[in-house]
Amino acid sequence: MKFGIASVITTLLLFYASSTAIMASEMSVPIFHTKEETQQQQQQEQNDDDDKEQKDDSLIQECGNAARTNNTTYRECTVSDVDTTSSSCSTTTTTTTTTSSFSSPSSLSIPFPVMPDKIRAIIQQNHNVLDPQGTQMLSQLQAIEATTAFAHARSTFYEHLEGTFSILSAWNQPTDIKRAGMVHTAYSGDLFQFFLFDSNQENERQKLRNIIDTEAEALVYLFGTIHRGILCDFKNVVNRITEHASCSSDNTTVAHRGLGTVQVTPRQAANILMVTIADYLDQMVDTNGWRDHHQHDLAGENLYPGNGRPALGFYWFSSVCQAIRNDLEVIPDIFDSCTSTISYEHEEEARDAYWKVTMEEANLELETQIQLLQKTISLNPYVAEPHSLLSQIYYRQGRYLQSATEAKTCLEKFYTLASNWDKRRSYAHWVGYARMMLLRSNRQLEMEEYSIPIMMDGEDPVLYYTNYEQLKLTNLNSLLEEMTAREETVQYN
Repeated sequence: MKFGIASVITTLLLFYASSTAIMASEMSVPIFHTKEETQQQQQQEQNDDDDKEQKDDSLIQECGNAARTNNTTYRECTVSDVDTTSSSCSTTTTTTTTTSSFSSPSSLSIPFPVMPDKIRAIIQQNHNVLDPQGTQMLSQLQAIEATTAFAHARSTFYEHLEGTFSILSAWNQPTDIKRAGMVHTAYSGDLFQFFLFDSNQENERQKLRNIIDTEAEALVYLFGTIHRGILCDFKNVVNRITEHASCSSDNTTVAHRGLGTVQVTPRQAANILMVTIADYLDQMVDTNGWRDHHQHDLAGENLYPGNGRPALGFYWFSSVCQAIRNDLEVIPDIFDSCTSTISYEHEEEARDAYWKVTMEEANLELETQIQLLQKTISLNPYVAEPHSLLSQIYYRQGRYLQSATEAKTCLEKFYTLASNWDKRRSYAHWVGYARMMLLRSNRQLEMEEYSIPIMMDGEDPVLYYTNYEQLKLTNLNSLLEEMTAREETVQYN
C-alpha cells in the first residue's frame, strides 16, 4: 500500500515538472538582439508581408482571368474565394451584358470622391462660384493686355493671378485674402520687380480698389511694398537658416519701400503669408521665367523652360502654415490643417525619387518604379502625382483594385491641395486623368467588356458606332455621367 502511494506521488511530481518545462518553453522570453539583427528581422517580416500581398494579388488576378474566360462576375472573386494551397479560385457564374449605360457599382468597386464645388468651378473656370464678383474682376484684369502678354514663371501673368486666386478660394479663405491673391503683385513685391499699378500714385491705387474693393487693396499694398522676410522668420526658413517659422504675438515693424517702416499686425502677417504660400504653390518649377531669366540682364544660366521638375517649397509652406495657424480667420485643410510639416531633406529626397521614375522610366524595372513612388509618398504625403503613376503601373499589371485605390487617393489629395505639384500638365488635366484611371480600374474589377462605356451598334446601319479603326465610340457625356454616378454619397471635405 505504501509502495502504491509513493508511486502515485512520484508520478504526479514528474508530470508537474514536465508540464512546467513545456510551459516555460512556450512562454515569450525576451531575446536581446543587436541593432543589425533587429533590422534584419524587421526586413524579413516586411519581405514576408510583401510576398503574401503579391501572392494574394496574383491569385485575385488569376481568379479574375478565370472569370473573364467563363463569363463570370469578378465581384465574387476575392482573396477569400481563393484556395491558397492549390492556387485555384471559385467564381459565381453570372451572364453579363455590355451596355452603353451604367446602373450601379459593385461592392468591390472603389467609389469616386465627390468633387468639391469649388474644385469643379476651378476646372470649369466658373469664377463666380469662387467669388460673386469673380468673373467680373478677372475679366477686368484680362482686359489689361500686359497681364496676358507677360510671360511669368511658367504661364502668363494673368494665368498665374487666376491660379493664386483659385487656390485661396478652394482653401475657403476670406474675401479680402482671395482677392488680394488675385492681384498680389499688382504693386510689384520684395522679390518681384514688375508691377501693373503704381503704388506711389493715389489714382492708380483707386483703380485697383475699384476692381477688388478697399479692404483687399490695402492687403495688396502691404504685400507689394514691405519686406516680408522678417514676418514669422519667413526668410530664414526659406533659406534654411532655421527650420521652424515663429510668429510674434505683437505687431512687427517691417521695412517699407516708400514709408521707411510700418507696423504689421499678427493677422496681417498671417494673411500676407497665406497669400505667399498660394503664390509660390502655383508657380513652383525649378526653372522660373521671371526669377531666373527676366530679372537677370544676362538671361540666366539655364535654358528656359527647363525640364519642368518641381521646385522645393513644401518644407517652408508647411512650416509657415503651422506658425500662422492661430492667426488665420480660416485654417485651410492643407498639411493636416496646418499641423504637420515636412523637412527640406525629405521633400528633396521624395522629389528626386519621383523624378527618377519620370525621367528614367524606360530603364527601370516596374518593381523599382513602384518602390521609388512609394518612397515619394512616404516622404511627402501631400502630393497627388505619385499616386497617379502608381495607378497606371498597377493597371498595366492587372492589379485593378490597387490601381483604383491609388487613383482615388490621388483625387483626394488634388482636391485638398487645389493645385498640382508636377506642373508639366495643368491641374484640370491631372484631375481628369486620375478620374479616368479610377473609372477604368473599376470597370475592370466589375468585369465589364470595355474599360470605358461604349455605344452599341444598332440594327439600323445609320446607328453605327464603330469607326474606321474598329474602335467603339464613346459618348463623353455618358462617360461623365457614369463618373458622377460612382461618387460617394458623403461629400469629401
